[in-house]
Amino acid sequence: MSRKGSLLALRDRDPAPTPASVEPDGRVAVPIAGSTGAGTGSSPVAPSRQGKKAMTGYFSPEMSFSMHMTARKHGMSLQDAMAEAFNDWLRKMGESPVGK
Repeated sequence: MSRKGSLLALRDRDPAPTPASVEPDGRVAVPIAGSTGAGTGSSPVAPSRQGKKAMTGYFSPEMSFSMHMTARKHGMSLQDAMAEAFNDWLRKMGESPVGK
């Protein structure tokens, strides 16, 4: 039985080259090097994301809509609303809130 390779073994590999595509007006679109966003550190990071780590979750369309609408109604971004919710949950679990 063969063993599948680890994802960690792939982290140091260069991404596969993307073939150039032809634009509708006949120009050739050449991919920009280092723009894969795969965490290689070579792409620029927005100042609002420096020193932060992404956390992802999958929710129902109704939950997504409700969170977006409620955050906007209160003049907040979804990220700020989620940070507030996570801090409330940490307090509920007896942990110290950590901010944004």
